Order: sequence, then C-alpha cells, then structure tokens
Amino acid sequence: MQLHATSTVAWLYQFPRNFFERYFLVFEKVLKSFYSEKCKDSVLMINSNETVADMETVELEPLREDKKKIFEDILEYFETHQRGYIKVPTGWGKTFLSKHIMKKYYDEGKIVLFLVSKNNPLLSQTYYDRKKNRPLFPNSALLSSENKVGRKELAATLKSFGQEKGKGFVLFASLQTVLGKQSSEIKELILEFADLAIVDEIHNFINNRGNDFLNELGTKILGMTATPFQGVVGNVKFVDEIAGDMREIYAKTLPECILDEELAPLKYTIAESSEDIFEIFDFEKGLDELDKQDLFLDCSTADKLKKVIRRTQLAKDVYDSMVKQRSAKTLVFCAPVRKRVYGAGALGEKINAFHAKLTASVFNGEISVPELEQDPDPVLPADFENYTPEGEFRDAAFMTSELPKDEQSALLAAFREIGKPPYVLCTVGMLIEGFDFPGLEALVLLRPTLSMRLFEQQVGRITRLSPLSGKQQGSIFEISDSIDSLYQRFGEGVFNGEKVDQVQMLQPEIRLDELFSEGDAARAIEEGKIEINKVDFGTLIKNKGKDTQLREVPVRLPPTDIRAKYFSRLLALTEEKDIGAFEREKRELMRAVLRFRIRELRDAEEFSNLSGRINKLKREAYEDRRLGDVSRQHKPKVFGEVEWLLKLQALNSLKYEGSRLSLPEKNRILKTLGFEPDFRKIESYRLKCLKLGSAQKTIPDLVKVLGFVSRLSSSETYQFLDKKKKEQWKREFLPAVYWGFCFIDDSPEIRELFESTDWDRRVKNIIRQK
Repeated sequence: MQLHATSTVAWLYQFPRNFFERYFLVFEKVLKSFYSEKCKDSVLMINSNETVADMETVELEPLREDKKKIFEDILEYFETHQRGYIKVPTGWGKTFLSKHIMKKYYDEGKIVLFLVSKNNPLLSQTYYDRKKNRPLFPNSALLSSENKVGRKELAATLKSFGQEKGKGFVLFASLQTVLGKQSSEIKELILEFADLAIVDEIHNFINNRGNDFLNELGTKILGMTATPFQGVVGNVKFVDEIAGDMREIYAKTLPECILDEELAPLKYTIAESSEDIFEIFDFEKGLDELDKQDLFLDCSTADKLKKVIRRTQLAKDVYDSMVKQRSAKTLVFCAPVRKRVYGAGALGEKINAFHAKLTASVFNGEISVPELEQDPDPVLPADFENYTPEGEFRDAAFMTSELPKDEQSALLAAFREIGKPPYVLCTVGMLIEGFDFPGLEALVLLRPTLSMRLFEQQVGRITRLSPLSGKQQGSIFEISDSIDSLYQRFGEGVFNGEKVDQVQMLQPEIRLDELFSEGDAARAIEEGKIEINKVDFGTLIKNKGKDTQLREVPVRLPPTDIRAKYFSRLLALTEEKDIGAFEREKRELMRAVLRFRIRELRDAEEFSNLSGRINKLKREAYEDRRLGDVSRQHKPKVFGEVEWLLKLQALNSLKYEGSRLSLPEKNRILKTLGFEPDFRKIESYRLKCLKLGSAQKTIPDLVKVLGFVSRLSSSETYQFLDKKKKEQWKREFLPAVYWGFCFIDDSPEIRELFESTDWDRRVKNIIRQK
C-alpha cells in the first residue's frame, strides 16, 4: 500500500463532522500505530495531529551567518559545475547544511538523492525529524537493507514524481541497496530523474562500485567528507579521482573550527609503553604488514599475551588516574587480532573482537596483571560478559558485530546516558564513522593505524560540543610503543619497500603533525585550545600505581627533534650502502625533507645540525673507496641535492609559516641556517638553493620539466613506457616534483600543474604528502 500525506488527510475530512469527532481518537491510534510499526514498509508518512499545511512544510533551524555564506557559495558553484565536495571536520555540521540544500531543491520541486556507502546510523538520523517524530521531508523514502520498503511501490512513486514535476521528493539510500538486484528499476529511475545527489562520506566512493555509480549519474553531485582520501600512507587515493571535474568547494580545518568554537578544545595525551612494537604486533609478513590500515595484535603465546595485557593495563592506569573520577563517558578503540589467542577459545577457534573483550575485562578489574605475570600458563575468563549478575551493564562493556542488533542498540542507548554505566565502551572497528555522541568526553587509542583517514575519523568522535553534559574539552589518550626496532630489524628493507612514511606514521607525534599541518594550529596551541602532552610513567611504576599523579610533559609541534631522529636513521642506512645509483634513497630522503617545518629557533638549530651532517656525508662519499664507478658518481650528488632541498624547505617554512615570528627572530634563524641575517634577501636565498641543488637551475626550467612529468605520468602514457624509460623517468624527472612543490606560489604555471587532476597517483602521493 502506498500512503500519500495530502490525499489521506483530505479523505478524512470528507466525513461528516460528528463522525469525525466520534472516531477521531480511533483514527489517531491507527495512524500512529501505522507510523510506528509500518514505517519501514511505507513510502510517504504523516502525523495525524498536524494539518495539511504543516505536513507540506519542512522546518529547519536557521543557518548561522557564516554557514549561510557557504550555503550560497555551494548553490552558486552548481550553477556552472556538476561535481564538487566540501571538506570539514566531523561535528562541524555538514549534515545540517546538507538538509538546507535538500530543502532548497525540494521546495523547487526537484528530486534529491541522499546517498551513503553503508547502512550507517547517519542514514536514518538524517531521514527522521526527531523532534516531530516523523520523516523530515513529507515526500520522502528511506531505502536500505534495514528498511524493507516495497521496491515496486517506491519505483512507482519515483516515476510519478519524476514525470509530474513540481513536487519535491527526497530518497535516502545506501549504495549497497541501490546497486542490489532488487533495486535495478529504482537505480534506473534515479539515473533518469534525480536533480541532485548528496553523498555523505564521499571518500568511501573512491575507485570502487560507488565511483562507477557516481559517474553514471548525469546530475549534480555534492560530496561531504572530513577526510577526502583513502588508503595507507604511500598509497593514497583522493576524492578528486572520482571524476575529472570533481573539485573542492569549501574546506575548513580542525584547528580553525576549534578556534571558532564550532568544535570542542582538544587535549591529546601520549602514554609511552615500555613495549617494543615488534613484540606486541604481528609482523609475520615483515614490513608488508604496513600496507594495511591496522596492525594486528599477536596473542598466540603465553609471553605475547602477557605483553598485550600489560599494555592494556597501561591504558587502564591512565584512565584511572586522569578520567575515572569524572565518570566521563569513554570510548576505547582496540586492535584486531589475527591468530588464535593463547589459552582462550576452543578447538583452535578465534575469538571475535578479542581485544575489545579483553580490554573491558581489564578495565572492570576482572584480570589481575600481577598474578598473570607470575603465572607461566595464564588463564583468561571463560566467558566475557557485559552484564552484572543483577542484569545491569558493567562499568566497562564491549561492542562487537556478533551482538544481536537489539542488544547493540540497548548498549549504545545506555552508553549515551550520562551518569550511568557503562562508562567505558570498547570496540575494534565499529563506531569509527557515523557514531554521533556529543557527550563523549574521552577517547583511548589502543590500535596503531597506518591510515590518516582512519585516525582523523577516530579523533572526530570526540570533537563535538555538548552543552547537555557540560563537556569542557575532548580528551584523547594514545598508548604508544617503541618503533626503533623496525629500523634495526628491517634495515635497508625500509627503503626497498618504500615504507619510510608508513613506519613513521606509527609515531603519534608524526600523525598529530599531519593532523594539524593545515590551519592555524600554532595559534590554537598557544591559546590552549589544543594541548598535546606525554605522561611520565616513571613515578607510576615506582609506586606501583598507588595514589600517584601522572606528570605531563608538553609535546612540541612540529616535532622537529623526532623527525630529525628518524631522518638521521635514513641517512645512516644510505651511508652504509655502497652499490647502486641511490635513486630510491634520494626520493625517500627528499620526501622526508618536505615534512620539516620551522616554528622557532630550536627548529632551525635541528635543521642546521642535519645540514652539517649531510654535507659531511657528501664529502666522505667522494673519498669512499668501497664505491664502484656508478655509486661514486651518484652518492655525493644525492647528499648534495638533499642538503640544498633541506635548506630550501627551511626558507619556505620561514617565509610562509613564520608570520608569528618577529623580524629579529627571522634574521637569527637565517643566520643559524648559514645565510646572511637579512630577511629581505630570502627570495634570492631560495633561488640559490634551487641553482646549487637541482638539475633545473631556474623556475622556467622547472616549469618545462614538470610539464614533461605531467605528460609522462598519466596512466595512458606511463603504461606504455618500457622499463628503461620508467627508470629514467624516476631518476631524472620525478625529483623535479619535490623542487617544484617548493615554488608553487612563485609560478602560476607550476600551480596550475600541481592543481591538475591529470597527475598520476605516483606523483599525487608526492604532491599531497604534506
């Protein structure tokens, strides 16, 4: 049965008045029952207490003045463009803005598709008007695997609205359902009649079936995302790869939103464990494990299980010391486990979301770490349980996909209730996207990730403002392990597999530097809106955790000392090598150079020390008798080019990011870097670096070579190059991209090339790596 709002109410009013009065309550109960019990099967729905005019009106809270401007800019953009996206942090209000855009098209009698890639909670949240307990748009439908709307009825409705025109209609749908076999007719009608598609979390549509579907749509497409990319560092795909005309319409960074009080201030605490990451996580496939977005815990032996529990206990110590007394709602992201867990499970069976269950038990005090340390054959609880014997939720609970849907709903509802258990919710892969809980105050990260997108999404769970809970800031605690052993164990393999960025992404300070590399992060940090600390566990361990206040040590951004530490490791690996042309080493060193930034004199001192060391290695390479003719020709040149690119990056950082420094401070930094202390000459210093370090001596030379790189790097051309040509491309032309990156603001031609969507991903991963 298809129920139409206007026709149904009109039909009711045809009855005599006394009849209507007599049976009004009956109709009211019937309609409310129909709405609450049958809404999943209906296409259009009404509220029996409202007039026809009420039901035809879509009421939204007004936009703030700044968002009105963005709203108008988006509408203006689509007057001349077909595809675009906005990039704003989670919690900024992109869904609310999208509702206003939907309403604009709806009021004009257009058909709008609101599309998500999965059946996440956001789909139904956007569809319903919670205040009025009805769909937001009278003429609308919700299509997903969880809402079994009649396909034939919906197809008939879409066709009717598409052919009649003049009345708006909004279809809220998941991609999987639209592309399902049962929805083939609906898909064709969407392709024929949709006037606008709003795609939430559009990064999930990169290079997959969703990408193909969007390219079939001949309509306008507005994408929304907090993270416009996919993949692990070193192999990243970007939203603008969905289509050649996909462009960024508007962007706002996390620090900017925090400064503008649109998002909550952040306090990020790094708790360093004493564990070696190699001993905790599974490196069965060596550094190839870094090609995934997560590392997997190894709990396959008694010793490894103890280390995992000890590391998890560290998270509880932090929680007990810094969170528990406030009864703050806390979400814990745990790590996946690949192998069978020692001493748990039956007949070799794996335990689903084991670390989430283990973490909940540790937080509930059900597992005693001191006792386990003494036990050569540790025994875990036979059953992991979310409930107390009285049937109430424990203080810490776990959320897993194996829990029944109604139990998941009850668990989330209880977690959202301030002041009642569970206070801690542990999960592995759930709740990273689409989980909206402004009252969440604390986040614990027990899973190292290789994906900046995943990391940003995790951080986004904590940034929403919440006047109801009185939340003053979002607190994030990350348990960090030592990664030094990866350089020691895999040595040159770090270069061979081009894993430099992935290895360093395991360091929290590096990830945070990437997260706050855009926007006025320096100002947010100075004003205390963003606070980053490490906690000192020395006193905690000494006093066995009893009544000990953890000492917090501020962390500086940019983390120049940490970047210099890992850069020195790369230099040492290069110094040890005595054969080859050092092409791979050169690319990775140059890539690492462009990640350095100067914020104060101490950064310049680190730059100067590195520059001096590189210069020393260059001189020694000329005299290195181990080197063959090819290596002796290339190795000194590699160090020379890296040295001058490092100086150029320092000058660029000083020029473009040094606005908060006084002129005397800038001149002192120039002197420290080995230049005459006269900031007025910075342009000539930059060109000097290009001339002495690059194969291209002038900016016009760079423009010419970069144009050639652009043509050769396109997929249509690159696939036809023979091996010799590809090697030449990497050796002679690709390094020009690093130099060109430093002169984007000096040349319109270079800027145009770098903003082009024609660059191949091999080049994009260089361009977008900052």
